[in-house]
Amino acid sequence: MMDELSLQWTPVHGPMRKLVFEPQPEGEYAWTRTEFELCESQWREVGIEYLEEVSFVSSDEEETTPFHIQTHLEGGDGDE
Repeated sequence: MMDELSLQWTPVHGPMRKLVFEPQPEGEYAWTRTEFELCESQWREVGIEYLEEVSFVSSDEEETTPFHIQTHLEGGDGDE
């Protein structure tokens, strides 16, 4: 199972931001989505949301389920 999925970006105005999706196998909900912003070289949590499911839509607009996300990312280097 995938440990987590992170998306990181630098907006035109404001500090660098990051979303981290983490599975919660023992939790009430399947996933958490935590939002961070970079503040003085440290990631600061600015929000958290509990999710029942995670999926994404690719450029060809085909929805991909959590299982497919894990399949595509397995074998990567795991770095952010």
